[in-house]
Amino acid sequence: MGDNSIYIAFVWHMHQPYYKDLATGKYEMPWVRLHGIKDYHYMAELLDGFPAIKQTFNLVPSLLAQIEDYVFNNASDNLMELTEKKACDLKLEDKTAILWKFFMSNWDNMIKPYPRYHELLARRGYFISQKELPELAGKFDTQDYLDLQVWFNLSWIDPLTAAKSPEIQALKTKGRKFTEADKQAVMAAQKELMARIIPKYKEVMERGQIELTTTPFYHPILPLIYDSSIARVSLPKLNMNFKFSAPEDAEEQVRRAVEFHEKKFGVKPEGMWPGEGGVSEDILPLIARHGIKWMGTDEEILTQSLGSRDHKNNYLYKPYIAKKDGAEMNMIFRNKELADAIGFIYSRWDAGPAADDFIAKIYDIAAASRTENPLISVILDGENAWEYYKNNGLDFFTTLYRKLSCDRRIKTVTVSEYLKKFPPKDTLPKLFPGSWINHDFYIWIGHEEDVKAWDYLYRVKQDMDTWKQAVKTQDPAAYEKIVEELLIAEGSDWCWWYGDDHSSVQDEEFDRLFRKHLANIYELAGRAVPPYLLTPVLNDTKAVAPQVSVRGLIQPVIDGKISNFYEWSEAGIFEVMKAGAAIHRAETIIKAFYFGFDRENLYLRIDLTGPLSAEKHRDFNFEFLILNKTFYKIGFDLAGAGSEPACVFSVQTEDKKDWKITDKTGIKIAALKIVEILVPFEKLKLKEGETASISLIVLRKTNEIEKWPAIGNIAVVMPTKDFEAINWQV
Repeated sequence: MGDNSIYIAFVWHMHQPYYKDLATGKYEMPWVRLHGIKDYHYMAELLDGFPAIKQTFNLVPSLLAQIEDYVFNNASDNLMELTEKKACDLKLEDKTAILWKFFMSNWDNMIKPYPRYHELLARRGYFISQKELPELAGKFDTQDYLDLQVWFNLSWIDPLTAAKSPEIQALKTKGRKFTEADKQAVMAAQKELMARIIPKYKEVMERGQIELTTTPFYHPILPLIYDSSIARVSLPKLNMNFKFSAPEDAEEQVRRAVEFHEKKFGVKPEGMWPGEGGVSEDILPLIARHGIKWMGTDEEILTQSLGSRDHKNNYLYKPYIAKKDGAEMNMIFRNKELADAIGFIYSRWDAGPAADDFIAKIYDIAAASRTENPLISVILDGENAWEYYKNNGLDFFTTLYRKLSCDRRIKTVTVSEYLKKFPPKDTLPKLFPGSWINHDFYIWIGHEEDVKAWDYLYRVKQDMDTWKQAVKTQDPAAYEKIVEELLIAEGSDWCWWYGDDHSSVQDEEFDRLFRKHLANIYELAGRAVPPYLLTPVLNDTKAVAPQVSVRGLIQPVIDGKISNFYEWSEAGIFEVMKAGAAIHRAETIIKAFYFGFDRENLYLRIDLTGPLSAEKHRDFNFEFLILNKTFYKIGFDLAGAGSEPACVFSVQTEDKKDWKITDKTGIKIAALKIVEILVPFEKLKLKEGETASISLIVLRKTNEIEKWPAIGNIAVVMPTKDFEAINWQV
C-alpha cells in the first residue's frame, strides 16, 4: 500500500518569444526585460521563505539567451530606448510612443495603486486612438514625461525586490517630480535584477529545492518541425498541400537546448516541457538520445492515447512510459482544471479563499482517485498571469505555500524526484500527437494564415537547401546566423497570433518580426528577398472563431437587460479577454458581444467592462459592421443610456468609399445594463443559409479605439429550415 501522501508537481513554464532582430541587434518588444524584472527572479526567490516547497521550473533556452543578452551585451529594446532619452530631448514621435506604450500593463494592479501614475493615465485618457496622440502630447510637460518614464519601469519591479531595496522604496514614496538621476537608478536596478535571474535558479537547484528542465531551443512545436503531416491525425481536413519536414532541425533544437542548459547550470536536464506541450511518437527517439528522461503534456493527450472513456481520476494521476523504435520516455500529464484555476480564476479571489479552494481540489482528487501515491501535475506559464493578481500574486503565493508547507499529507515534489521514488508501471498503447490545447495542433497550423506562414517557412528552407553549402564555404559566420534565423522562425509563437484563436494589439508586430527573420536569411546570404516575404501573413478579412458558437434559435426581449437566463443562452459569444485580445492592455470598453437569430431576425448584444453609463460612455460611438454581399452599419451612442439610443442604419456605396444612411424601420435597440439590438434579415438582404460577417467598432468622435475581433470578423451562418433538427441536443 502507499504512504497516503498526495504528491503535487508544480511545473512553471518560463518562456517569451524571441524578440531580437538579428540584423539590427535590437529587441522589437520589451517583454523579456519587463517580465525578467517582475517574474523570473521573483518566482524562484519566493521559495526562499518556504524550504519545504519543491517545484520544477522549465526554462526555455531562448529566453535565457535573451536575458543574458541584456545582462552581458547591453541589449536594448524599443521601450528601453524611449526610457533612456532625456525627457527634455523627446521629439513628438517619442512623446506619442510613450503616451501609447507606457501604460501597457495591468491598470488595476500596476498603475492605479500609484497616484501620480494613475493621474497621468487619467490625463491621457483611458480609451484613446493613436490618431489622438499628437494633439494630446502637447498637454504634457517635460516633468510629466519624465515621471511617466520612471513609473512605467518602476512599476514592473517585483514586490520582493522592491521591499528589500531602500532606493526603490524611496522612489515609490517620492512618487513624482523624478529626476534623470532617479530614472538612471531605476534602469540600473533593472539590469542588476536581470543579472541575478540565472544564478538564482542555479542556487535554488543546487540546494535541492527545484528541478530545472528545458524546451527545444527556440520553442518549436517539435512534431510539426519533424513532419507537419502529423497534424492530420487530429485535423484530417487540414488544407495544406505541402509537407514541411526537417528532422535535422528538430534534433538541432533539442541538441542546442540540452547543451545550453548544461553550460548554464552544470548538469544536463532530465525533463522537458516540449513547445506548447506538443508531442508525437516520432520525436521520442531523438529526445531520448539527448538524455531527456521525462516529458510533460496535457491530460487530453493521455485520454486520446488510452482511448479511455473512464473518469480521469482513474488514470490521470500517475506517470506512464511511451515507446518508439526502442526508445522509452517517462510521461506526466497536467491537470487542466488546477492550472486554469491559478492562471485565470484565482486572480479575482482573495488569497485565503483561493488557497483553500486549491487545497480542497487536491483532496477531492485524492479521495476520488484509485491511484496509489497519486501525482497531481500542475503545469502552466510561470509569468503571464501574475499582473492580474494584486501585489503580483505575492499574497496568493505566500498563503498557498504556507498552507502547503503545514499540510501533513500533501507533499510537493520535483518531477524527477517522484519518478525515482515511484517509477511508472504502465506503458501507453500509443502516444497521441497533439498539444496542450484541444489535443491537436489547430492553433498553430489549422487556419489559412497558419498554413500561409508554414508555406513561407517551407519556401525559405527549400531555397536555403540549394545554396547553404556555398554560403557555408564562403562566409561561415553568415551561415551560422542563417541557421539561427531559420531555427528562430520555427518557433511556435508566430503562429500563436495567426489564425482565428488569438489576437492582440501587437499582431502586426509579431507578423512583421516573423517575416523579418525569414528575410534576414536572404540578406545574410547576399540574395534578393523574395517579394512574398514583404506581404503580411495577416488577413484583415479573415473569419475569426468565437469562443462559443450559435447553438440554437433565440428570441430575446429587446429591453437592455437580461430578462431571463435563457434568452441569450443559445447565442454565440466573442469574449475580448479570452480571445487574448487585451494582452498587455489592462482595460477595454467591450467585455463581450453576443450574436444569434430566430427565423426572421439577427440579434446582437454588447456587454461593457463596467456599468453602462451615459456619463462614462458619452464620448463614444459604437458601430456594428455586417457584411453580406455589401457592408451594412448600425451606429449608435450611449448618451441616452436608460432609454432607446439613437440609431443610424447605413449601407456602403457601390464605390465602397462612403456610407449612405437608409431606412431603419424594424430595427430595435435598447441600452440599460447591456445593449441589445434586433435587425430583421430583410434589412440586410440575408437569406437562409447565407453568411453574415460581423465586427464591432468603438470610436471616439471619428477615431477608432477598439475593434473586435481586432483583425477579421465573426462569420455567422443564417438558419436553414432544418437548423433546429441539426443543432438539437439532449
